[in-house]
Amino acid sequence: MRQTHKHKMGIYQYICLLVFLIAPFIKSQEHLSFCEDYTKCMEELEVKQRECLMLDRNVKLKNNDDCGKKKWDKKLELNALHMRRAEVARDCVQKSMGDANLAESTLDASTHSSCLSLHQKFQFAKISSTSTPNRKKRSTSTKRNKRETKKLNNTNTKAQDCRNSAKVWHKQCAALANCCPLVEECKQSTQEIMAQIFEGRHKLRQMSETQCH
Repeated sequence: MRQTHKHKMGIYQYICLLVFLIAPFIKSQEHLSFCEDYTKCMEELEVKQRECLMLDRNVKLKNNDDCGKKKWDKKLELNALHMRRAEVARDCVQKSMGDANLAESTLDASTHSSCLSLHQKFQFAKISSTSTPNRKKRSTSTKRNKRETKKLNNTNTKAQDCRNSAKVWHKQCAALANCCPLVEECKQSTQEIMAQIFEGRHKLRQMSETQCH
């Protein structure tokens, strides 16, 4: 009788342990949302764009050429517009998040399978864009002019690395956008900003071709 009771208790404990282990997985599957992935990606993109804007401003301050400064002004203006577009797109999807499950149910099987793969890859594998490789400390006897030259080059390198990282985030968010039908519905909210971006790109191209003349 005692053995039977112990056997039942053992089974009960095993079932409780099993439920405890698989509950988080079941919960995560129930709350799976491609649109949530998209909004989180856009948040990361916005943070990266803000970081790049600050770095690019530092590069502009070190530019002594008048034409170069004018082009940097236009680039900074474009960067701000891209940041604003990301913010508006994210906010629009966020406001409609209550309809996300219904919208995602319209995805065909092939698209859903691809999006599931993207979701698993995105699970928040942060891009190590903000980290920089450790550099050996220079000797205190290093000449000042060399330090200044390296400092200028380092500023340009950090800005370029940031822009490259932002491009990677933009590409990832664009892929996730295909998995969230709400994004298509929200495109109208960013039309005006996109028109300003296209116009700004055209002006910047003209400035480069004519050397600001």
